[in-house]
Amino acid sequence: HQALQWKANQGTLTLETMLKISAITDVSLFVGFTDQIAALEMPILSAASANTITTNATDAAGFFFDTAMTADTFWLAGVKNDTDGTHVNSTIAPVADTWIRLVVKLDSSGNATGLINGNVVGTVANAVTATVALTPVIAMFRRAASSATIQVDYINVIASRA
Repeated sequence: HQALQWKANQGTLTLETMLKISAITDVSLFVGFTDQIAALEMPILSAASANTITTNATDAAGFFFDTAMTADTFWLAGVKNDTDGTHVNSTIAPVADTWIRLVVKLDSSGNATGLINGNVVGTVANAVTATVALTPVIAMFRRAASSATIQVDYINVIASRA
């Protein structure tokens, strides 16, 4: 993890990455920003009931893919001061061992916009508290005993200054 040094209110905050997952069964992945660095928990993941979520972070926003969701696709989600935003189904599923580009943008008010392979797939209003310090994160765990890997080609984090 990084230090908590990025704030949405400093200007548009962007995390861009290109990654691929070796297997897309029994897996949970999060790509985005979180205020959580002390505990090793996924910031946002499936609650394992229909398409509901669990948020372990107080403030976080990003994409998650979790096969415990009814819809096995990338979802854009946010949690602002322990209040979950409305998560958005991108309807785009990852393909095993295939590169995908994910971009999470936070505007200066804390709204999140997600792009997959250059296309906007959704926005979450009031996704994070704009004044809370965040860190970028890519996290994955397996929901089964078999192994899987994530390969990250690059991570680019940018804060536009007003």
